[in-house]
Amino acid sequence: MIATVPFLIHRHEAMATTFELRLATDDARYAAQAAADCFARLDRLHALLNRHDEASEIARLSRLPSGETLRLEADTFTCLRLALDLHDLSGGSFDPALAGPLDAQRGAPNARTGPRGRLELDSATFTVRVVDAPVGLDLGAIGKGYALDCLAEILLDWELPRALLIAGEGSSLLALNGPAEGLAWTIGIGEGPAAREIPLVRHAVGASGFAVRGAHILDPLTSAPATGARRAWAIAPTAAVADALSTAAMVLAPGEIAELCALAPGLGIITESCDPDAAPRVYGSLPFLQPTPP
Repeated sequence: MIATVPFLIHRHEAMATTFELRLATDDARYAAQAAADCFARLDRLHALLNRHDEASEIARLSRLPSGETLRLEADTFTCLRLALDLHDLSGGSFDPALAGPLDAQRGAPNARTGPRGRLELDSATFTVRVVDAPVGLDLGAIGKGYALDCLAEILLDWELPRALLIAGEGSSLLALNGPAEGLAWTIGIGEGPAAREIPLVRHAVGASGFAVRGAHILDPLTSAPATGARRAWAIAPTAAVADALSTAAMVLAPGEIAELCALAPGLGIITESCDPDAAPRVYGSLPFLQPTPP
């Protein structure tokens, strides 16, 4: 990250990880007030989206039988709507309804597997109807990114546009304006000869891979660990999209990733193969990326 421009750091624990705000301002009191506002919203998001809390809206929705409906708060509905849209955009390679297979992989008792249910959303009333149960929602692959997007809106309301937001020890990042005029937030990805730096302004990076948590990313078609890549990074205008599509890139074949980037303006994807001797592949048309030739 840029080290020559001073910034203030505020951290908060939520969603089973650490969130960090890097605010390029010298007004410590004002920054602390803005951070407190952000973290209050973050705690609320955690309560809504945490599937392991039986009182959360996501857990309640996952327990509903076929034909029942539930009215959601705006944040829950918006995050779920976005997750389902990205499921469609990625051809199903990102799936927010993998709670059952994930539980089975972890050896949880009574894990529900088999065909996953369907939902019907009504944007006018924020209600969701369970068409076929069980649904088994898990928004873990998009929830942190969605939270960063929400915090960014709060910082802009506080007129703190020079900020870098981080979650999950760097697995999700969202840059607003750079730390100073003409500067970007410099994000390092990859290791060894494959390492590179990305200048990030008003874009997000989502990272997925097996290096830290093992084979925890499942192929929705088979419910088996993904085999498309060893690690993947998605660069997108929002953190929610970057998080979800970095997960999708772990499943998709190279040609499918290229098609996905063509469908989603402002999207770039970098993948590292399971073959340690293979060079990383770059997809998309972002100006700071050089795509790998077909």
